[in-house]
Amino acid sequence: MKESMIEKTLTSGRKLYIRKLSRPDIRFCRDLMKNRVYPDKSILVIDAAKSNDAWLQRGIGGLDDWKAKNGELAPDEILCSLTELEEVEVLELVKGSQHINPSKPSSSD
Repeated sequence: MKESMIEKTLTSGRKLYIRKLSRPDIRFCRDLMKNRVYPDKSILVIDAAKSNDAWLQRGIGGLDDWKAKNGELAPDEILCSLTELEEVEVLELVKGSQHINPSKPSSSD
């Protein structure tokens, strides 16, 4: 079975293929990051970097000439090749492309 991919071009010109993640993969990535709210209303975000890495590893199905084979995760060389700006852009694209319960389009009646 061929993986479902979305092709995007980053603002830097690099070609990105975004993998459509399974429901368990989406939940895994979401559940890694925790927020702790204190009585004074301050918030501590825990494991944001770990969560972001999981989104990138699982969500990148291809970058430039590299393509994932048989569902492999994006290797460190691919993640490290991203600039900080590209990483933020890829993270937004990957997260924005994942839907556990996509809503049905409303009718135009």
